[in-house]
Amino acid sequence: MRIFRRLKKRASDAYFLALDIGTDCVKALVCEAEGEKGKVLGIGKKKQKLGDMQSGVVTDIASVIANCHSAIKDAENMAGVSTKKMILGIAGELVKGATSTTSYVRRDASNKIDLSELKNIVHKVQWRAFDQVRAQLAYETGYSEIDVKLVNAAIVDVRIDGYKVNNPIGFQGKEVTLSIFNAFAPLVHYGALQTIAAEIDRELLAIATEPYALTRCLSYEDGGNFSAIFIDVGAGTTDVAVVRDGTVEGTKMFTLGGHTFTKRLAQSLNISFQEAEEIKLEYSNDNLERQSNRIVREAMKIDSDVWLSGVVLTLEDFEGLDSFPSKILLSGAASNLPEIKEALETREWIKSLPFSKKPQVSFIHPKMVSNLVDNTRLLKDQQDIVPLALANLGLTFIAEEQLLSKVLKKVVRLMQI
Repeated sequence: MRIFRRLKKRASDAYFLALDIGTDCVKALVCEAEGEKGKVLGIGKKKQKLGDMQSGVVTDIASVIANCHSAIKDAENMAGVSTKKMILGIAGELVKGATSTTSYVRRDASNKIDLSELKNIVHKVQWRAFDQVRAQLAYETGYSEIDVKLVNAAIVDVRIDGYKVNNPIGFQGKEVTLSIFNAFAPLVHYGALQTIAAEIDRELLAIATEPYALTRCLSYEDGGNFSAIFIDVGAGTTDVAVVRDGTVEGTKMFTLGGHTFTKRLAQSLNISFQEAEEIKLEYSNDNLERQSNRIVREAMKIDSDVWLSGVVLTLEDFEGLDSFPSKILLSGAASNLPEIKEALETREWIKSLPFSKKPQVSFIHPKMVSNLVDNTRLLKDQQDIVPLALANLGLTFIAEEQLLSKVLKKVVRLMQI
C-alpha cells in the first residue's frame, strides 16, 4: 500500500487543470502531461448565472469562485485524481494582444552571445515592447497606463542578422531581432482573475489569453508558414486573432456573442431568456419544424449582420497588415449558429478589407488539437475548443521550457509587480 501511494504521489505532478471561465459556463479539464503530449482525464462544467459575468468580465467574484469549485470538483471526481497546477484563461472586450518586433544592435558582432547578454537583450527589448503596446491599449480604452496590466508574453520569432534561430546563445552577429507577443488587460479585470486563482489554491502555471491559446492549439503540416484568422464566438464576446506565417499578429475582441442572439429571439417571441436559449440551441442543431425554423432564422439574420459588422471593424483595427490570410477558423458555442458561417461566406464584407481572395471558412474540431487525447470522449464540438486550447498551452509550461522562454518569464514577473 505504501509503495502504491508513493508512486501515485510522484505521478500526480503530471496532473494539471485547465480552467476556462466563460460568460455562459465555467469549464474545467483535468489533464495528464506526458512530455509534449497529454490526456484529458476529466471534465467539469458549471452554468453561470446571468449576473456572474458581463461580456467576458467577472461581475460577481464570489459566485464565479463557487462555480469554479463546482466544475473543478466534477472534473477531478471523473478523473479520479487531484491537481496541483492550473492554467487559467482570460478573455473579454478589453483584453488585447499584439506582437512587437524590436531590434537590438550589439556592440561587438564577433563576440558569441552568452546567457548574461541574452538576459540583457530580452530585458531591454521586452520593456520597449511593453511600453509601446501598453500605451496603445491605454489610448484605445481610455484607461490610464498604470491601470493596464501585462497578462502574459511569448517569444514568437528570433533572428540574428536576419537569420532565424531558436536559441541565440553561441551565435555571433550584429543585430538581434525579437518578436514578442504581449497581452494586456485592465487592472480591474486582471485583478478579479488573480483573486479567483488565489481562492482556487493551485500553483498558477499562467493566466493566458484565450485567443492566443487558440492560435497555438493546432499542428500544421506547413509548420511556421501557417496563416489564418481565428474567430471564437462565445456567449458574451467574439475573440479574433490573426496569425500570419506562424506569427500571432494580434488578438482583439468585441462584445457581441451568443447572448446577443438569444436576447433578440426572446424579444421577437416575447419569451424568457432561458426559453429563447433552448430554442436557439434546437435551431442550431436543426431540430425545429419548418415554420418555427423560418421565424427563428429571421430573428437571427438581423443580429448576424450586426455581428459581421463587428468582425469587419475589429479586423480594420489590425494596423500595418497589407493582406489578411484567406483561411478563417471558427470555434465557440455560438459559432454553431448557421448564420455565422453564412455571413462570413458572403463576398460583400471582404471588399473593404485587404483580402487577396475570398477566405475559406471552416470549424476547429476537438480532434484537431492533436497534442491531447480525450480519454473521456465527451469533448465533441466547437464549445470545447477553448478549454482544450488552454490545456494544450499548459503542456508547454509543464514540459521543459526553452531557455528563451525562461528568461522572458523572469522579465514578465518583474513587470507584473
